[in-house]
Amino acid sequence: MRNQSKTIKTESYKAYKFKQKIIPYLFLTPNLLIFGIFIILPALIGVYYSFHDVELLHMDELTFVGFQNYINLFKDKEFTSALLHTILLVILTVPLIYVISLSLALLIVKPLRAKGLFRASYYWPVMISALVVGVIWYFIVNGSSSMFNSFWTRIGFAESDTLGDPIFAWATVIIAIVWSRAGYYMIIFMAALLSIPVSLYEAADVDGATKWQKFWGVTYPSLRASRVMVMILVVMEIFKTYPIIVQLTAGGPNDSTMFVVQKIYETAFVDGAKEIGYASAMSIILLIFVTIISAVNFAANKGGTD
Repeated sequence: MRNQSKTIKTESYKAYKFKQKIIPYLFLTPNLLIFGIFIILPALIGVYYSFHDVELLHMDELTFVGFQNYINLFKDKEFTSALLHTILLVILTVPLIYVISLSLALLIVKPLRAKGLFRASYYWPVMISALVVGVIWYFIVNGSSSMFNSFWTRIGFAESDTLGDPIFAWATVIIAIVWSRAGYYMIIFMAALLSIPVSLYEAADVDGATKWQKFWGVTYPSLRASRVMVMILVVMEIFKTYPIIVQLTAGGPNDSTMFVVQKIYETAFVDGAKEIGYASAMSIILLIFVTIISAVNFAANKGGTD
């Protein structure tokens, strides 16, 4: 009887341990399925198509071309121009979003009157559709009756064709992106700031540290994990920016604001040939760029750990 009781207990314990191991994976299964079906599978199909010559209207007619699509890409001046524009947009926009979102977070966590109002006003652009953001800024800066031209003429300048000038168009795109996204990353920084132990600041006060010394010695190092995450997310988001730009400038003037995602879309679905294979190769190159930059940032910051 004792041996039988021990056997039952052993089997019950094994079943319990098995459930402990398998149940977490069961909870993860729906997310893993969604990720696999809508992310991994399309990515693998894209890689497959990138080695073939295939058109949108003739998807059943595949011709294997090897690396020819990739070779043609770097001979394609329009693609290389769009890629350089995208890299420049990342270089100009990422630091702005990073600094502004961190500054807003530092401001919000302080004891201020109407803190909730300020927090909501900084965050509400995030809740607006990217297409709507493009429409809003289009009407703000474009046309003789726009807010920008009304102000511009009042201070003594001639009326400007804002979106018809490459420099103004770039400035408008950058401002619109920063305005619409800084609030989102502000929330991430704010959560990280609120998690910093007060005892660290109290110790700094005992040592006689100034506000700047507390920021650089306590606050900024404590945000390391959040800084890495924000930087990676911002870079990924800017690389795939499309709705705001297509609504605001449509790549103009003279393709000066043509970025990679718009070029991919037009190659696959708009241009005459509708080349799915060629557009897939563009997508893979974009993925490689994003992966390399994210990996370098992650390694440079040691993954956000000390």
